[in-house]
Amino acid sequence: MQFQVPQFIETEDKIVGPLSLRQFIYIAVAGALCFILFFALKTWLWFIFTVLLAAISFSLAFLKVNGQPLVRVIMAGARFLWKPQTFVWQPERKTPTRGTDMQPEKPAFSLQDIMAGMALRSTWQKLQTGSRKSPAEEVKPITQKIKERYQIFEKITGERQAARRVDYR
Repeated sequence: MQFQVPQFIETEDKIVGPLSLRQFIYIAVAGALCFILFFALKTWLWFIFTVLLAAISFSLAFLKVNGQPLVRVIMAGARFLWKPQTFVWQPERKTPTRGTDMQPEKPAFSLQDIMAGMALRSTWQKLQTGSRKSPAEEVKPITQKIKERYQIFEKITGERQAARRVDYR
């Protein structure tokens, strides 16, 4: 048994001539308002309102922004403005209260551990490549060089991490 797969599901059905029902309602409501305003306003004022209503109704009926109808974009903008917004730049840290549920702290990074790892890595690289550094570079102890290049910082979550320092001098 074969089933027919629906196609063009994103296009609206054309109910009134070349217009969908939604488009026809926007244009018909604007036309009815213009007709009522013709009898209530002076001609020059009626003309201004008619041009504005026609522009609004045609843009609501036919204009799409990024493939979305203009009405949906306007509603999303209205929800964004009326919905309360919270902007958090640097939240306050919650300090744990002393009690039975306190967990032991994890060992944090220390600069000495990082320096030891870097010293081991550089020594291994020297052994592999067989290169020697110039005497001017060997004058500074390696710990001083690493302290200049790396710094330990604390994230917002309280976690400590080592990061490479970049000085633009």
